[in-house]
Amino acid sequence: MIFGTPVSWFLFEVLSVAVFIAAVIHAAGRTKAKQHILVMVAFVIYAGAFENIGVWQNIYDYSTDRIMMIGKVPLSILLVEAVTLYCALWLAEQLRLPWWAGAFVAGAIGALQDMTIDPSNVFDIHVIDGVASGQWNWTMHYEGGFFGIPVFNFSGWFTMMLYFALFVGLLDKLADRKGKAWLTTGAPLLAIIPSLIMLVTPVNLVLLFGWDALQGYGLVAESVMLAVNMGVAILLLFRYAKWDQPLDLKRDAAVLAIPIVLHLWDIGLAFVAGIEQGYVPSLLFTAIHVALLAAVVRTGLRANKDQRALELEPQSV
Repeated sequence: MIFGTPVSWFLFEVLSVAVFIAAVIHAAGRTKAKQHILVMVAFVIYAGAFENIGVWQNIYDYSTDRIMMIGKVPLSILLVEAVTLYCALWLAEQLRLPWWAGAFVAGAIGALQDMTIDPSNVFDIHVIDGVASGQWNWTMHYEGGFFGIPVFNFSGWFTMMLYFALFVGLLDKLADRKGKAWLTTGAPLLAIIPSLIMLVTPVNLVLLFGWDALQGYGLVAESVMLAVNMGVAILLLFRYAKWDQPLDLKRDAAVLAIPIVLHLWDIGLAFVAGIEQGYVPSLLFTAIHVALLAAVVRTGLRANKDQRALELEPQSV
């Protein structure tokens, strides 16, 4: 134990702070730097409010044997969620996706990131004061699921990020049209309330639970909706992505490395702690995410070469 918390949980807290700081440093060097930083700060507030509601509704609970808490939710979880969204939105911008399509892709990447986070961390179990607890605990269970995790959880990451990204993008476009600099900067903070409202609407229940929305939880319906949600994002990615944006690898190395670092933590935790539920998802979904990032790097570096070749071409008179 370190400061009253299990070693692996403490290290996850340290990791969450480190990647959050790295993301803030990266954001500070971009155009609309204040907005990008506020995206992460506002998402921590937004996700913190929603996660506390989930605890209050007894859908899941978190052990309070942590150093950093916001209400009943560990700050480390919220920092990782915010950083995941930031990295996903950067990727959508790098692929020059329309703002609304980028929101769907960001949601899907968030779900993909969590497909290694949850199986490893939920079953990172320690006995504290005679009570066995994972980093967080699902109070609702059914047979099957996604490596021991309720399937709707991943659609939950998808929609939580989707709504927030959509409202930030919508407000940003409105700010550009009206020429309101304050609205551009403040869009993430203004997006919190409408995003929270969307999370408690029937629309969100359907996206999470499908035809079982009003009856409770169901493995089949949740699995179908997760496939639909991810499928829509993949179709939008293939339809609208433009793989011709030059990439400054030195400048953007951090935002490319952060998702991989988080996945590597999940892989290491699963195998070092012997968490069998995390073996397959940590390797499989890390490979998928890394392949996507590698494709972005490869095409970005190719675009760099093409750009340099055009600059070196002799100009016709």
